[in-house]
Amino acid sequence: MAKMKIKKGKIKCAFCYGKGVLLETEIFKDIKCPVCRGKGFAYLERAIDCVYCGGKGRKTAHCNLSCQVCKGVGAVEMREAFIVCSDCNGAGKKEGEFLPCLTCKGKGVVEKKKQMLEFWKN
Repeated sequence: MAKMKIKKGKIKCAFCYGKGVLLETEIFKDIKCPVCRGKGFAYLERAIDCVYCGGKGRKTAHCNLSCQVCKGVGAVEMREAFIVCSDCNGAGKKEGEFLPCLTCKGKGVVEKKKQMLEFWKN
């Protein structure tokens, strides 16, 4: 897995490509993006790219359903120090499955504190 780059502050909305409105069709015109509420960006203190959707903010490439892990932003906020999830190996989902990993909730990483608690429970 590649090294994860930490982003801070203003992050371009992946769902509307930073435009603030959804792509125009014959039926829908000038509809505000439901993810960023028309701003074109979101503020995150400390975030990494969403591994579940690949930073695209959508469930699939040409689908208007937002990613269930990052809620369409394309990045997930990580407040604590983190390490790669041992259950999914940082992929956000287990091989051959379509739902997010239950351990990391699809983020591909877990907080170091949480990992230590799991270790001591076993």
